[in-house]
Amino acid sequence: MIQVKIYDERVTNIYYGETLIEGFTRIDSIPSPEEIPGKIPVMYYRNGAIVYEYEPIPEIPIEEEQPIPEMTYEEQVVAKIRERYSVDDELAILRQRDTKPDEFEAYNTYAESCKEEARLLIEKQKH
Repeated sequence: MIQVKIYDERVTNIYYGETLIEGFTRIDSIPSPEEIPGKIPVMYYRNGAIVYEYEPIPEIPIEEEQPIPEMTYEEQVVAKIRERYSVDDELAILRQRDTKPDEFEAYNTYAESCKEEARLLIEKQKH
């Protein structure tokens, strides 16, 4: 059994079940709506039958892209270093700089290249 709730001829709720619901109207079937590009079917109950009216699909407002705040030089350097070294890795390398000089040198060379890359990016953003 199918029952529909109607408000001002518009179908607002559909109930599929055997229990009679007060305020709902019993119907035999619900026809399938047509597929019309750019339109959505809206269900109405008129003259004892379900009918559809087709309304334009509402436009969803497109939010303007918010400009991404520019990162400071320091933030860019840190972000680039984090691509390769976690905070824990960086602290371990710095603590062991005297006992593992090769590892420290590789880290330091990478950090210096991150600084140069950030400086070039900042210069590029200015122009």
